[in-house]
Amino acid sequence: MTDISDIKLKLETDNILLIKENITKKELVKKLVGCICEKNPSLNSEEMLGAVLKREEGISTTLESALSIPHARVEDLNTFLAAMAVMAKPIEDDYGLPIKVMFLFFSPAGQPYFAQHLKMLAHLAEKFTPEFVQELTTCATPQEIAKKINL
Repeated sequence: MTDISDIKLKLETDNILLIKENITKKELVKKLVGCICEKNPSLNSEEMLGAVLKREEGISTTLESALSIPHARVEDLNTFLAAMAVMAKPIEDDYGLPIKVMFLFFSPAGQPYFAQHLKMLAHLAEKFTPEFVQELTTCATPQEIAKKINL
């Protein structure tokens, strides 16, 4: 398992959403970006949304495990910021893959952080197996999800 102990990650419990309504991938990305930017007013939510959506145009970040990992590297950031959502009903990405869990994060853009950025992606891909993703969909509260993911 990838060790991410050297990565400073901020994922607050109120940035973990349980989504029960029908929603599109783009709407969900916007909602998660909003969660992060609301607590970090130095970030412009429209710019952050644009950065994530532009990154998503290049290649899908949805894995076969039903985990989607939209992300962007951000100038003048010195910590990783994250928000996540667990869907009651899977949604589809642009390529027809189901999404049951979305973990959106921003990482610092500076070169010293690039290895940590890649390490974060690898860790998420390892940890969020199809079985673990399914287990998260049975959680009733953000606190229960936070306890299970234990990042």
